[in-house]
This record gives sequence, C-alpha cells and structure tokens, in this order.
Amino acid sequence: MQCLLFAGRDGRGAARLLSMLMAYCCLALSSVLSSALLLVALATPAHAAVLSLDAPHSTGDGKPFVVTVTADVPGDVVLDWRGQAVTVPMAADGTRAGWTGQAILAVPLDAKPGTETLRARVAGQPKAAAAVTRAIAVVRAAYPEQRLTVEGKYVNPDKAALDRHEAERARVKAALALRTPERLWALPMERPVPGDVSSLFGLRRVFNGEPRAPHRGLDLRGEAGEPVNACAAGRVVLAENHYFAGNSVYIDHGMGVVSMYFHLSAMDVAPGQTVARDQVIGRVGSTGRVTGPHLHFGMAVLGDMVDPQVLLENAPGDTGATTRE
Repeated sequence: MQCLLFAGRDGRGAARLLSMLMAYCCLALSSVLSSALLLVALATPAHAAVLSLDAPHSTGDGKPFVVTVTADVPGDVVLDWRGQAVTVPMAADGTRAGWTGQAILAVPLDAKPGTETLRARVAGQPKAAAAVTRAIAVVRAAYPEQRLTVEGKYVNPDKAALDRHEAERARVKAALALRTPERLWALPMERPVPGDVSSLFGLRRVFNGEPRAPHRGLDLRGEAGEPVNACAAGRVVLAENHYFAGNSVYIDHGMGVVSMYFHLSAMDVAPGQTVARDQVIGRVGSTGRVTGPHLHFGMAVLGDMVDPQVLLENAPGDTGATTRE
C-alpha cells in the first residue's frame, strides 16, 4: 500500500502521517462545529423586551395622570390610550439595570364613567402585537358651580365676534393636535405665577345668569404686569390676541403636552421661539373676557383640556425610578 511504502522501514514516516491525519480531522471538526454554532445563533430569536407599567388604578374626568414604563432592553415604547398612540423615549435608569420613560395621559372633562385599557408595546410592533395592559377606572370628578358677571358682548357675541372666535379656535385646535416626539417637560412643572388659585379647573360657569362651558383652566391671582413664567421647556406655537382669552401664549412641551397662558397684558415671546423652564413669556393682565387681572393657566394632554394643578403640586419627581401619581 502507498501509505506503507511512504512510511519507510523505521515507522517514523507512519507516525508523521498519522499526526497529519489527526490534525486535519480536528480542523475539519472545528470548522463544522463553528458553522453549527453560527447557525444556532442565527436561528435563535432576539431577546423579547420585558415591559412593566406603573399607572393609577383610577382617574377622574379632566384629571391628568403620569405613567411610568420600564424595560429590560433599550428602545422606545408605545402607549396606546383612548385611540391614540404615544411614543415614550426611554433612557438608561441609573438606579437599576434597565430603561425608564414617562408619559402624561388623561381623560377629557365629562368623560363617561367606566374602564379604559392602557397598553404598552415595543415601538415598531403593530398595535395588534402582544402588549402589557392596565385597566384604569374612570370616575366622575366633582366640580362646583361659579357665577360671574361680565360685559354682555362676551356672553352673547355678535356675528363678527363669533366668526373671529371660530377662526381662532381652528388655530388653537391645530396647536393642540401637535405630537412632537421629543419630551421637553419635567415633573413637577413650574408654577407660572406665585399667586393662589382664584378659580379651579372644571367649574360649571354661569355668566350673567346664563350657563356656559365649564372652566377649562386654572385661574391664578397676580398683579397687573407681574411676570408669567413657562411651566416647562418647549416651543411657542401661538402668541396672539383672542376674543375671549385676550393675549394668549401656547407652548408645545412635546409628547402631546401643550400649556397656555391667557389674559396677558403683554406677550414677551413669538411663535417658533424656544423657551426654557421658568422663562418669562408674558405679563399678567386683564385682556379678553375677565373680571380683573389674573392668569388663566391651561394644559392640554393629547388634545384634551385637563386640570394643570395636578401636574404642579402632586406630580411625581422625575427621578427615573418607578413612580405613581
């Protein structure tokens, strides 16, 4: 046989040949194993994100609430709430291994009592994908009545005033429909003026004996000309005079959160301008339908007017830890 002839008479050649054959077999086996491991790695699905939600079990109509979502892998999370989707930017959590994000949600004033479902899913997945859910009970909040006396033109405006109001409402609706993905707000929000509350959100208002729409903001006491500060960082989307609200400033804070400041004597910002938290954006005044100088401070979440006092006084600190309103 050729192998025996190559081995020679002393057997040293056979040993060398055997050694070469063993080395070749080991190399071939190693290559096969490496390929098998690669195939296994490619065939193994990526680690699915583990999400958790922290949200209140119930909320009142017109009341905003804070949702904290955590994940064990990086990547944005989408919250599905009352037919709308809110993308939550996630950030590394310094207190534990994971990623955390927050969103502000709400139900509108006069929403019917019942149960709403909050869903959290990984961004990029379809709405029908598996999600973490939380049932949130909606209860009717108690709002008192308030009677006011103002000029007759503000109770029953003429056609020209109504036409003007409708044009203003269209611009306001566009501002409240903004869904800027960046989160510019932080909790708790800054109080725009130090004065006490003179009229609560949700008051059932009666002007000159005639019932009108509920009060959809928070009236804060202030002297004429007193500085008004932005409650959070954001971008000015409207700064103009309105028939009922007078000189008005609207600021987009991202993720569907918009704040508004009415009846100003002066506006110190312009549309498109970026503002910082606590920056002066105007002055307390008595323009529009008012009984005296004060600040009407409003807040919209995903287009619905909500009680801003909750976010000023009872909102959880933005520490990155799991929080509950």
